[in-house]
Order: sequence, then structure tokens, then C-alpha cells
Amino acid sequence: MFAGMSENYAREKDFHRMNDAIMDIAKVYMRWHDEEQDFGVGETLRREEIHTVQAIGDNEGMNITELAGLFNVTKPTISARIRKLAFAGLVEKRSGIGNNKEVLLFLTAKGWVAHANHEEKHHKVFRVFEEHFGAEAASFLESFTDDLKRFSLFLSDVKMRRGGF
Repeated sequence: MFAGMSENYAREKDFHRMNDAIMDIAKVYMRWHDEEQDFGVGETLRREEIHTVQAIGDNEGMNITELAGLFNVTKPTISARIRKLAFAGLVEKRSGIGNNKEVLLFLTAKGWVAHANHEEKHHKVFRVFEEHFGAEAASFLESFTDDLKRFSLFLSDVKMRRGGF
């Protein structure tokens, strides 16, 4: 019985080390992504702003409601973000055809520059990833993604049970 408790204790310690590692990764990742960056347009943009530019470029002509749904945020949140991006000259708002209340979103020439530079930054990071993991890159991506999904389900379970802890 003592050996079983010892083995369980060791697994629990490993679990807590894993949690610490995940938290450390999250902190580094969020610090990296929270830095405002200039994507070649003379404007510094936060992560959610450049990703909004990216989403509009990838889905030109989408409306505010669709964009809010894409990011799982409220329409007022997206509207404020769009106002800032429009003021910076990156996004253009146009009225919908046959519906003047609907606002459709398009990138300006400056917005397309930011979009392209953001894409290039992603490509550079991916190239470093491939260099780092080499021939194992594809299998690492697949297994790590699967493990993260499973861990996310675990976190959801913990959240549901939280009242009992």
C-alpha cells in the first residue's frame, strides 16, 4: 500500500510540475503576444488588432456581427476595435448593398501591408519551428495538439466541479 501511495504521490508531483510548465509557457507566450508591434505601417498594433486586420483580409466584406462571432466577443468590443483600425487607416467601413444599417469591412492599402507583414511574421516563426523540430515537426504538432485538446477538456471538467474543491 505504501508503494502505491508513493507512486501516486510521484504522479501528483509530476502533474504539478506539468501545470507549472504550462503556466510558464503561457506567461512567455502572452508577454510575447501582448507586445504592440508595427507591421510596417507606422502604427503599433496589439495582438487582437492585427488579428482583426487578418480576419478582415481573409474575409473581406464581412460585417460586424460576423466578425464579433469569429472572435467570440461582443459587437461593441469589435466596433471599438474597428473604429481604432479605421482611424489608423487600416480598415474601411462600407454600407451594405440594399441595407444602409449593415456595415461591411474591407482593408485599405495600408491594411493589406499590415496583413502581409503579419503573415510573414507567422511564416518566420513557423520556419524556426520546423528548424527546431526537424523531421519530427509534423508528428510533434499532431500529438501536441491532441494532448492540448485533451488537457482543455480536463480543465473544463475541473471548472465544472470547482464547487466541490
